[in-house]
Amino acid sequence: MNTIARLRGLVAGLALLAGAGIAAAQDSFPSQTVKLIIPFAAGGTTDILGRTFAQKMSDAWGHPVVVENRAGAGGIIGSDAVARAAPDGHTILLGTIGTHGVSVSLQKSMPFHPERDFAPVTLLATLPNILAVHPSVPAKNLNELIAYAKANPGKMSYASAGVGTASHLTGEYFRHAAGIDVVHVAYKGSSPALTDLIAGHVAYTFDYTPSALPHVRSGKLRAIAITGDKRTPAAPEVPTMTEEGLPFNVLTWYAIFAPKNTPKAVVQKIRDTIARAAAEPAVIKRLQDVGVELVAGTPEELARFQHAEIDRWAKVIRDSNIKVD
Repeated sequence: MNTIARLRGLVAGLALLAGAGIAAAQDSFPSQTVKLIIPFAAGGTTDILGRTFAQKMSDAWGHPVVVENRAGAGGIIGSDAVARAAPDGHTILLGTIGTHGVSVSLQKSMPFHPERDFAPVTLLATLPNILAVHPSVPAKNLNELIAYAKANPGKMSYASAGVGTASHLTGEYFRHAAGIDVVHVAYKGSSPALTDLIAGHVAYTFDYTPSALPHVRSGKLRAIAITGDKRTPAAPEVPTMTEEGLPFNVLTWYAIFAPKNTPKAVVQKIRDTIARAAAEPAVIKRLQDVGVELVAGTPEELARFQHAEIDRWAKVIRDSNIKVD
């Protein structure tokens, strides 16, 4: 046998061994209970997503997948627990735009880096915000709102769930994109922000679609536009901001991460199981009803998306001089 033939045989043998190794890693995982950490308190969209897919993974694998809500420090405590966990796939994280897109630029110090210390698994879902105004604001659409703000510089105010939250950053992104001079009013959560908006103490806010829509339906608020690049099935009558003439695609997003150095075969098995569940009509319907769109992309797609989001929000934070205490 000549040298080239021997090399070809060696390469083929190595490929077979690699394939067998991947299959073995996938077959042996999970070997114990899998813990899905949600770095926020129970309740809300993050919890719905986490518990829906934990059950689906448990059903598929025949091993329990338990949800652990480990809240604190804007999601940093729970995220750090996963970053420090054994890299075997048995502890995974439901991260968000806040924990893995914004925090690295917003916080003075972080116990982890959202890219370097995690293995991306899949972008799980996205959720557009809704731009809602108090009915007293004389604007029925986005152009009228921008025109009114420009005619009254420094007089309009918008509410957010707090400094550095998604609603604050979206509000600042809008302020820069529209070229308007408005006042930011920070609250301790989206619920008190909505309460003051309904009372007419502020002019508008960007809020999660599921929490804002009931007040729109009741007439307490007026929906101006959706922040995503397409209309949401939860409110198909509300146009996107891009449709209204202002290119704007800002989404709250949720993604699954594992600790860095988790074997690729294990990452792929988790991703594939989630992707199959995300294609089930009942799962799609349940989450569409609260305004969530499932994605279930590849690990590589999540890595590229996350990097772009970190760059985008770093610029917004820098340009707006946003600081947290």
